[in-house]
Amino acid sequence: MSTTAVSGPLSTFTQQTDGVNHSDQGYCVMSQTATLVQNSTTAVSATLYLPQNSQIVEIIADVTTAYDSATSATLSVGQTAAGTDYAGSISTKTGGRTLPTYTAAQVAAMANITSHAAVVATVTVVGATSAGAVNVTVLYVQKP
Repeated sequence: MSTTAVSGPLSTFTQQTDGVNHSDQGYCVMSQTATLVQNSTTAVSATLYLPQNSQIVEIIADVTTAYDSATSATLSVGQTAAGTDYAGSISTKTGGRTLPTYTAAQVAAMANITSHAAVVATVTVVGATSAGAVNVTVLYVQKP
């Protein structure tokens, strides 16, 4: 399978023929995904790199194998490992899809990724873990 690379924001619009100066231009939503797999009692992180000036639209946690840690297994997404700049306190002890609840500070941080192009997803476990896997997808829009 091949891919096409585009440098810069990708947008769509229709040509306006009514003579009015307005735009229906919109920017395309893109995604990056990282898979985190349990590692006994050690936190596991993966880093995604978004283009600067991007806006994070949503973070999706798809737990394909529930973590079986004794106490907790929590996913966080931030600017550094175990950071909660964008999302925090997402349990990975139950399988399925989870969308985080965001704070006002997280929404503000997600609005414009400037100097922090690295987005780090981390699962931190408490207690021995022998199973667990989660796909973390970040939906974002690259803005001019």
